[in-house]
Amino acid sequence: MSLVLSAEQAALLRRSRNGTLGTVGASGGPHLGPVWFFWDGERVRISTPGWTKKVADIRADHRVAFCVDDQVSGEYLTIYGDAVIVDDSRVSELTEPLLLAYLQPDEAAARWARINADGSRVVIMITPTRLAG
Repeated sequence: MSLVLSAEQAALLRRSRNGTLGTVGASGGPHLGPVWFFWDGERVRISTPGWTKKVADIRADHRVAFCVDDQVSGEYLTIYGDAVIVDDSRVSELTEPLLLAYLQPDEAAARWARINADGSRVVIMITPTRLAG
């Protein structure tokens, strides 16, 4: 099931620079971390090394929360959803729009070469199941 965001919620995702990803840790407690992200209109994409705690958490429990906020207006959006880890040949293709949202094309290409030099990158894809904010 795909949730439809309001125009205001979609605009907040487009203008937000960073988000906070919450996963369920091995002890059952929350793990939070700041992330760059890309909203593709249906899912949140996060590119990260495959060896991170957030990836291990998601492999064990797919439930996540993702939050963005506008510190000036006070608007926020929390997306609760199901996450999947993409660790196949699509990683580069799925990461490129994310990098281009933050960097110029030449900077994005150089950053990708550096951050994926060891081939460990994966993409976390979050499909919203519930919204708050």
